[in-house]
Amino acid sequence: MKAILSKLRPSKRLVVILSAALGVSAASGGAAVYVGRDKFLNRFAEPSASGLECTALRTLKLDHNGQRWIRLHVKTDRAGGPERIRTALRVVGALANKEKADLYQVVVLDAAGPEDRAGVRGAAVGAEVLFAPGPRSVPGMDEPFRASYNEAMANAAGMFRGKLVTLGLDEVRAIMARMDDRSLCIDPAAAQIEGADTAPAAKETTANAEGHGGH
Repeated sequence: MKAILSKLRPSKRLVVILSAALGVSAASGGAAVYVGRDKFLNRFAEPSASGLECTALRTLKLDHNGQRWIRLHVKTDRAGGPERIRTALRVVGALANKEKADLYQVVVLDAAGPEDRAGVRGAAVGAEVLFAPGPRSVPGMDEPFRASYNEAMANAAGMFRGKLVTLGLDEVRAIMARMDDRSLCIDPAAAQIEGADTAPAAKETTANAEGHGGH
């Protein structure tokens, strides 16, 4: 038995080699854990490619000379210009996947901004996207997208007093190609309807459009 055990004992040289290999493996594994953790943390530190969480304020469905236009006003909290425009592009894409229309418009407001329909104009607009699947059929739309945002942060009243930045079609396509989220904004009104057993079914309302540049 002793003879057998002695044959099974590894040589000192083999023990040294194995110990070194295990030490390198452990060090590499530890390094991999730290690198993985750093990448994980950096991922959440960077702005989202799909924009930010937003809340739907109102949806307007308009009948304009036989065309269907959908206008959506949404709010974000203390978002920078690039984040607002990414949010608007994500939402307009999600809206187009959900409902069919000739023109989609998403307007991003600050959480502290005006909530009445008449107030959604001028300095209250932090970002805006117009999307027409068939642009030649929509007056004023030469390309499928018109996207712009205000470069300033909102003030205490939710107003943007900075320079307007307009995106080109190639920029819009590049931003949308990087998105990993295609969700709409949170809709408090829809949540209330779903939570009420006796709530009446929501009806689509139509009205004369004011022109897709207005709000």
